[in-house]
Amino acid sequence: MKFLSAAILILHCMNPALGLADTTYRVGAAKGPFFLCDTRVVEDRWLVERFTVKLQKHTSNPLVVKEYEWEGTGPLMGGSVLFDPEDSLYKMWYCVWDSHKYYNKLPFSYNMCYAESKDGIKWEKPALNVFKHKVDPLNNYIHCGTDKTQNMDVCLNPRPDLYPGKFLAIHNQKGGVFVTYSDDGKTFTFLHDTPAISYHSDTHNNFVYDEVRNNWFLFCRPRAYAGDHKRRVSMQQSRDLKKWTHDRTILIPTETEKPEFYGMSVFRRGDLFFGVLKVYDRSTGFMHPEATWSADGEHWNQVATHQPLLDRGPEGTWDHGMVLISESPVVVGDQMRFYYGGTAKDHNDKNNRASIGLATAERDRFIGLRSSSEEPGFVLTRPFLFPKGEGLFINAVIPKKEGMIRAELRNDNNKVIEGFSLDDCDPVDASGFAQPLTWNSKPISAAPVPEVRIRFELNNAQIFSYDFK
Repeated sequence: MKFLSAAILILHCMNPALGLADTTYRVGAAKGPFFLCDTRVVEDRWLVERFTVKLQKHTSNPLVVKEYEWEGTGPLMGGSVLFDPEDSLYKMWYCVWDSHKYYNKLPFSYNMCYAESKDGIKWEKPALNVFKHKVDPLNNYIHCGTDKTQNMDVCLNPRPDLYPGKFLAIHNQKGGVFVTYSDDGKTFTFLHDTPAISYHSDTHNNFVYDEVRNNWFLFCRPRAYAGDHKRRVSMQQSRDLKKWTHDRTILIPTETEKPEFYGMSVFRRGDLFFGVLKVYDRSTGFMHPEATWSADGEHWNQVATHQPLLDRGPEGTWDHGMVLISESPVVVGDQMRFYYGGTAKDHNDKNNRASIGLATAERDRFIGLRSSSEEPGFVLTRPFLFPKGEGLFINAVIPKKEGMIRAELRNDNNKVIEGFSLDDCDPVDASGFAQPLTWNSKPISAAPVPEVRIRFELNNAQIFSYDFK
């Protein structure tokens, strides 16, 4: 599901000396994890750097390849993968491209196909018989759109009380980007006659529902741009999937980056938006993904060193030219599965063979903090009201035998709280997704004051988030 189920609450207390509102992060009222890449959570860092953890490619890649004439240049990951708990199946919608139809301006040069899997590794392409094809009517095309269906984003309907269908989707076709719905994921119906975007947004447009604000975000390309191409990232919002705000550009390359962003796919974890930015180099035609994040869906952050989230394959391999990640990972236990499309050649090749593979991350470990030297690094959180009766847990990796993480509690004046110093802390010296942090076996809830800061000490260690339970 691509939506958030709880909200961060911010307490505003009047400062009588200034007549201004002080902001306190009330962590206990929110659903974690609380990611330490987020400046709303972190006040300051010392000798610490943010870094991206590269996704690991599955050894059986590619998992989905061209098998039939109607798959054109092969399966493109201009679609979605999700797990349907009702059917206990992984479901995939992927894009195919027919170069002959495209260059001869024939209808349905783009189409969407459907595949399913019991384990997410071995995929089947069922004959759907819902789209007429002169060569073979028993194809796995879905029925959607009037002249083409391109780059489709599908989600399980988060508000069946407001919208029909088990699935909601957006896709490109003649006239713009439209919202559709479906009961079976194979035949889709227009939700509204008017498009969500009334112009051609030639990228993997995707939408995300924010349950807290009852708001939809649609990430696309802008209408207005300064150069010779609109390869930028823009965003629109809607309350009802019918009336949308004006598109607003939210990400443009900096002076140190390649000049074009092909698009960005977005998903939610905890209270953050995470984005997979498609960085495109027109001079070579190569494309790779980088990780981004945002608190509100509008203002975005990037790791300063621009590390790829997933590497292109070596020359001669199936994913050497471009790698394009689907919008939402499928979480299986402590593993996050990112399905991605790969092409053997670069974007400039008109008959570029495409396939789909799998890359994985450990749960919530894709943007982290680590010490930037052999000296200990420190991370100081903003003050927050901790939940009474609950313990503090961290998602951490200790890559070296001598590594460890300690923490101390400080008050708003940055003074150490007695009994909760670094020396009182029971060190965390092993990796874990929920490693407890205690002080002489006491939990954080034993602290004598309700509002604290945490100052983490990283010794050859990596930390990603903290949480309470």
